[in-house]
Amino acid sequence: MNPNADNLITARFDTVIYDLDGTLIDSARDMCVAVSRVLADHGLPPITDQDARIFMGQGSKVTMGKAFAKNGRTLDDAALSAATREFVRYYEADPISNTIAFDGVAEVVARFARLGLKQGVCTNKFERPARIILEHLKLIPPISDVAGADTFPVRKPDPQHILMLVERMGGNPERTVMIGDSIHDAEAAHRAGMPAVLVSWGYTLKPASELGADAVIDRFCALPDTLGQLAARSGSRLYAPGPGRLAQRESTPFTRVGS
Repeated sequence: MNPNADNLITARFDTVIYDLDGTLIDSARDMCVAVSRVLADHGLPPITDQDARIFMGQGSKVTMGKAFAKNGRTLDDAALSAATREFVRYYEADPISNTIAFDGVAEVVARFARLGLKQGVCTNKFERPARIILEHLKLIPPISDVAGADTFPVRKPDPQHILMLVERMGGNPERTVMIGDSIHDAEAAHRAGMPAVLVSWGYTLKPASELGADAVIDRFCALPDTLGQLAARSGSRLYAPGPGRLAQRESTPFTRVGS
């Protein structure tokens, strides 16, 4: 533990927002089971856990569309919506049997709670199963709020998904940082005027180091020191909310921590 990092973090940030799947939790097996049950109902073979990791991130409807497409089946919007409802029914019946938090998550979340930081989850998973999982893993509390794909009229990469959650939590967007695993997390954060830290183990085909994040971590326990480093250099980079615009006073490469 680095007490100086704690001081830097609390001087710069008051709110930490996390993505869920691929960032805090490994949920691929339970997602795979639910998706495969829908496919079986349609006479199609199952997907793999790795398929689930690749298909996730943009919401359940996109996940199901990719699962059917893998089997050469294209559904119209009505059929895809119906298949998505089937998936949600199967998944919400058991979203926790095989889902675990990544190493270090519980410890870091507890540490940030001791520092008095507000902590929330912004996910493109529906809110109800997200809450069930977080409560099961004893991450609620200290995580205090969750915004899912169905919580607000928008979802990531729309920055309002994060901003509306921060507002509901009573946080300050200018003192918020986003922790995620995908381009959608990085884009949403930057368009909201926030720095983004990505994990290297997430559910994305493209390496996290190529997604425009301010920092990439290889171990979750590296997050506090990483936020301390970002806080220490926060004067060198300014974000302008807008469609992907990043204004820089000087060139600042992303930080890689925990390799």
